[in-house]
Amino acid sequence: MMAWLRLALGNLRANRRRTGITLLSLTVGVAGLVFLWAFIDGINAQMINNMTGYVTGDLKVHARGFHNEREMNIALPEQWNLPPGVADTEGVAAAAPRLTGHALVSLADKARAMQITGVDPAGEKTVTRLDHSLVAGRYLQTGNEILLGAGAAGALEAEVGDELALVVQAADGSIGADRYTVIGLFETGVKRIDGQVAQIPLESAQELYALWGRVTEVAARVDDPDQLPLVIDRLQEQLQARQVEVLGWPKLMPSLVQMMDFHNAVAYIVIFVVFVVVAAGIANTILMSVIERGREFGVMMAVGTSGSRIVQLVLLETSLMALVGYALGLVLGLVVTAYFASSGLDFTAYIKAMDTMPGLSGIVYPTTSPDRWAIIGLVVIVVALLAAVVPAWIASRHTPLEAMDAHHSATNRLRRIHTEVTSDRRFLIFAQMALRSLFRNPRRSLITASATAFGLAAYLFLYGFADGFFEQMVRNSTQQLSGHVQVMAKGHDVDLAPNLRIDNVSERLKTLADEPDVQAAAPRILLKGMVANPKTSQPVELVGVAPEQERQVTELARYMVEGRYVQDDGKGIVIGRKLADELDARLNDKLVVTVQQASGDLASGAYPIDGIYRTGSDLFDSEYVFVNIAQARQLAGFAPDQASRIALKLLDRSQSTPLAERLNRELTDTQLVAQDWETLLPVVVQMIEMTQIDFYLILSVVFVVVAIGVMNTMVMSVMERTRELGVMLALGTRGSQLVLTILFEALFLALLGMVAGTALGGLIVAWLNRSGIDLSAIAGSFETIPGITDKVYPVLIVDHVWLPSVLLFACSVLVALYPARRAARLDPVEAIRHG
Repeated sequence: MMAWLRLALGNLRANRRRTGITLLSLTVGVAGLVFLWAFIDGINAQMINNMTGYVTGDLKVHARGFHNEREMNIALPEQWNLPPGVADTEGVAAAAPRLTGHALVSLADKARAMQITGVDPAGEKTVTRLDHSLVAGRYLQTGNEILLGAGAAGALEAEVGDELALVVQAADGSIGADRYTVIGLFETGVKRIDGQVAQIPLESAQELYALWGRVTEVAARVDDPDQLPLVIDRLQEQLQARQVEVLGWPKLMPSLVQMMDFHNAVAYIVIFVVFVVVAAGIANTILMSVIERGREFGVMMAVGTSGSRIVQLVLLETSLMALVGYALGLVLGLVVTAYFASSGLDFTAYIKAMDTMPGLSGIVYPTTSPDRWAIIGLVVIVVALLAAVVPAWIASRHTPLEAMDAHHSATNRLRRIHTEVTSDRRFLIFAQMALRSLFRNPRRSLITASATAFGLAAYLFLYGFADGFFEQMVRNSTQQLSGHVQVMAKGHDVDLAPNLRIDNVSERLKTLADEPDVQAAAPRILLKGMVANPKTSQPVELVGVAPEQERQVTELARYMVEGRYVQDDGKGIVIGRKLADELDARLNDKLVVTVQQASGDLASGAYPIDGIYRTGSDLFDSEYVFVNIAQARQLAGFAPDQASRIALKLLDRSQSTPLAERLNRELTDTQLVAQDWETLLPVVVQMIEMTQIDFYLILSVVFVVVAIGVMNTMVMSVMERTRELGVMLALGTRGSQLVLTILFEALFLALLGMVAGTALGGLIVAWLNRSGIDLSAIAGSFETIPGITDKVYPVLIVDHVWLPSVLLFACSVLVALYPARRAARLDPVEAIRHG
């Protein structure tokens, strides 16, 4: 065995250039996979760490039924004294009592619906780390104090020392209100936390919500997050005599789990494609390294080496290269991952898109684990061995003369080449020579072209999937609410302030409807508020619509699942399925809606539920409620011919930006502004842009692997034809002519690969465009993704794929320059002697 190992090592050292290129292909492929997987795992780890570290803790103990019902009166009695018992449980690091509810928070004419958490200041510091994120003021102590996120402070224009008014629905069904002084501001980098979460002292919260001496939960942090299920079981057994439920963060934040499931599903599709491309690149180099050694294997068989020994030798060499390449790639991937794990990947430019992923901030820190390394290593080694065993077995079945035959029949070809090179049509002759060279070794040619084909097919599928995903997101988002263009008062898009409104709406509607690109126009009232029933309350956006006009602009009416859409003479409210479930509300139940008027006063109205809609996006279905525009005007104190916005539907969505620009020029002397859907839906736009960054990263890995595979093939092609090339040079062929011949070979191979890749990728996308990619198994994870349903239909947009296709084609041709120039510098005598 040691003798064969020494022989394998000797063979690898004897052809260092081929070995080096093969190792380079393995190294780059492995490193790319390690880093891409670490990037994906880093996103998931950050979401978990931020949400548990800043808000929920690792687990909570509730009174049974509180988590599902969210009724304030389902609270933990003070006499149970649970926090000390929970904290003393094995595996629990710390525990603290809390009271969690919602409130309408206002300052002057600004208002915002927020989650309010009453905490024990000393105990909370041991469970979460929100106190470490202070950017102004101090942490809570006692009394009527409030700790506010930087995002909420910006929306309310609040500073340390300002006094905020909080209005809540108390546990006994009454309305509670009080004033709290801002004593500190925090900034976690997570927009959802910074903009929607506030803390007040526990005793103040108990007074505000009429829960004297009681709490809604006990939050805890565990010593080892991996042992969370065991700690939960231990607590449930310990507290079984009490009417409580012990829930870990996965059940407390199903939206986070669903978002991770969705992210993983999409990521695994991408990783699978990258795996295929990397595997194809590795298989390409291994196949070529075996196929081009026919003469070597023939000589070995001529001196008595059996076919099985040749197969064993090839597999041993391949195993050694795979192990070394995997080790080098792992080290390189870990070094790159470690660098970015320290410095982070800055995605702050896409912070609105990050906000669709709960707990994700603008800086992503990749993280990796040994189980990922093992999967990558197993795939690389198996692919390498499979790629080597088939050609090695075929070679071992040949006789020595068959194996060496190709190298004994070059004389006639060289005579023909000499005649052709000295003819008058030399440029075309070099192309003919290149074609003949490719047809002489069809296996090598097909393997080389397959690298380009796999790369292009991967591009087309990935881009088709992404474009279909985002086209669906844009189409549904604009059809459900935004329309293509909206006209509003300047600043209304920032905080929906009720004092920012459009006058003379009827006249402006007529003017806008006459625009040649406009298909329909509809007025709206938009207000932030709270919706409540006797059990609980939730923050919402109230939308007042003119039903008949709204039907011409958006298609929400066709998403009704119960009751009816908003009516012209209706007195009720239409809510989403998700919100109905959260409120445990049914048709005809009455809901109380509270909003802030332009004067700063709070106004409330009671409305029966006339209808329930379901769009498939839980984010939309829980956030928006709809009433007749006349009701909204009355509630908000608007005049009959006033509105917050005018929404437009265009004949062609692509004209939204030009129309908005033209309208803005016409509105220069007014306090109004027009915004296209790209401005209205920054989350959608930034998700597209952020995903494009991911794709550029992935495509870079694919480019390198494809380039190395093609270069490896061309280098080995030159090395195995050294004698032939030496004779050509001896017969008068110039070096530049050899370069031209080899470049023609690369050009033809690239064209073949492009045609095959385009056909393969196009067929895959066309088939999936008809059948769709079924993501219903993770449909719940779409709740934070605007406009997405449980089926994605890939679509090819030529403007998005032509550039990568051209770059891949150019890459496939240009990588042949190195072996071509190397061939041009061959010494004819040495080439003939040692070829």
